[in-house]
Amino acid sequence: MARVTHVRGAALASLACLVLAGQGCASSEDAIDAGLDADEPSSDAGLDTSSPADAGADVGSDVGSDVGSDAGPPPDRVVSACDEVVLPGGASGTIEVVGWPLLFATVRGEDLAFRAPAVARPTLLSIGSTVVLVQPRPETGFDIPGLAADCGTFRHGVASGDPRPDAVTLWTRWTAPDPSTEGELSWVLATDPALSDEVARGTARALPSADWTVHVEVGALAPATTYYFAFTDPDGERSVLGRTRTAPAAGVEHVRFAVASCSSLFSGYFSAYRRIAERDALDLVIHLGDYIYDFVDENERVRVPPGGEVEDLVDLASHRRRHALYLADPDLRAARAAHPWVMLWDNHDIETDLADYGGGVQAFREWNAIAAQAPGAEPDVLYHHLALGDLVDLYMVDMYVFQGRDTLPGGAPSALGTAQYEWLTTSLAASTARWRVIGMQKVFAEFGALSGWEDLPESRSQLVDFFQTQGVLDNVFLSGDSHFSIVEDVIDVDPERPYDPAVGVGAIGGELLPTSITRGNFDEQLGPGSERAIASLRDGFLRTYPHQVDLELTSHGYGIVDVTADRIVGEIWYSPILAPSDVETFGLAYAQRSGQNRWDRTRITTPTPGD
Repeated sequence: MARVTHVRGAALASLACLVLAGQGCASSEDAIDAGLDADEPSSDAGLDTSSPADAGADVGSDVGSDVGSDAGPPPDRVVSACDEVVLPGGASGTIEVVGWPLLFATVRGEDLAFRAPAVARPTLLSIGSTVVLVQPRPETGFDIPGLAADCGTFRHGVASGDPRPDAVTLWTRWTAPDPSTEGELSWVLATDPALSDEVARGTARALPSADWTVHVEVGALAPATTYYFAFTDPDGERSVLGRTRTAPAAGVEHVRFAVASCSSLFSGYFSAYRRIAERDALDLVIHLGDYIYDFVDENERVRVPPGGEVEDLVDLASHRRRHALYLADPDLRAARAAHPWVMLWDNHDIETDLADYGGGVQAFREWNAIAAQAPGAEPDVLYHHLALGDLVDLYMVDMYVFQGRDTLPGGAPSALGTAQYEWLTTSLAASTARWRVIGMQKVFAEFGALSGWEDLPESRSQLVDFFQTQGVLDNVFLSGDSHFSIVEDVIDVDPERPYDPAVGVGAIGGELLPTSITRGNFDEQLGPGSERAIASLRDGFLRTYPHQVDLELTSHGYGIVDVTADRIVGEIWYSPILAPSDVETFGLAYAQRSGQNRWDRTRITTPTPGD
């Protein structure tokens, strides 16, 4: 049975050596993804640990709005995270607080009031001409830098997901006072951030059996509409504000979304998530897997506990603790609160070789805003379709869990399994949307050991042949897992079907892999002083795989996909990961025109209009 797990590590190093042909590279042993076995489980990540976080660690000179108190003029007020801040000079309505996503002050008599956000480093906020410095709380309860739980009993924030034209899934988790307590939470959804123009409200039970996570399915909503929401606990404590957006209906002319994958907390800071949170003009965020990581990579030890070890993910409890640890990161919480998410899991999120996935599937569903399954559906069925009006049919395709369960007509292992393949191809053939966007965990196009389909060539050929023979046009494939930036055409490797790499004629669509949020890239794998080797490696890839339009092998960040009827633009944005930063760089960007099924060969140098 062929199964794709880690395409990085030894495979990456050996392929690099092959392409460089003796120009010097790290040994495969040095490049292997090495997990560390912990003798004892880590503390209840998301609750208490024995030592405080290094909350202000490594704030570089590139930091913009988040700065220490010695940067610029002194602030008008200095407060601690989660403090109530009251400022004189009330005004009508709700006033946005600049410096943190989705933060608003409300009028209270003659004053403005808001709760300072839970930050992990000194953060400057401004309301008009008033500047407030928010300091992290001195005792955060975490021994990994850059972490701080959210305020009150909603320590893990809020989220929303799987937007439909008339519905969306809301999520939160309540921190119960003791392990046996159940709680009834109330929630409200409104069209304004003050939550005064209510659209829906209700209650939901936070139960120990679901780790006190709560999912609310809100229906009867208007399409393509932005809503705000919050939860309240039994004692009246309110969560942070969340924002979501329903999917558009027919007639939509523009859709815009972010794409992310491979977010190792231990490999770097989540500045890319913060940048996503700060963007207002997004319809959704697509995460293509490896949302959490099961171990610390030996050559990427940026944010690790003092002992350097984390617990193995072997059961439901350990998976729950890892999700809780991740949601102690304020930047990740901000991105989840700011936009609805659509998610896939991958090999670091769940382990297919453990019984019941070692609890990974249950924990993943509990801790993320994933819509309720249809009655009778198996828990490991996450593949699904979302319609973004008549502009985009989005297919989230799981090519990790179902590998090898079924065989193809010739006996080769199937990548998708029979049921998923039939669902996907039937839906694609019936699609009348202007574009089809197919998100999957692994690189689909031919790329040697760096393609997640390398060991499943018959399955890849079967799916490519479907697109060719059925005439399914205007396709964009989104992929994750391989950590670097790829813009490439998807082609049939059959020489009987010609492909012209100069212009891309013969492709069935374009593929975009918009790097990793933090997980290691070629520079981390090959080590310091490898710049020339990496440049040669890039050139070698482009020669060896002529369907590749462009590559970037060292930077980290996320993608923006901007869609209109006549084109899709894929952009990749880069953020530093070794220290918190407000800097981001516009990287690779290319367009696919309607009817072409391939990327233009001219790189775009100006971002699409957005935030």
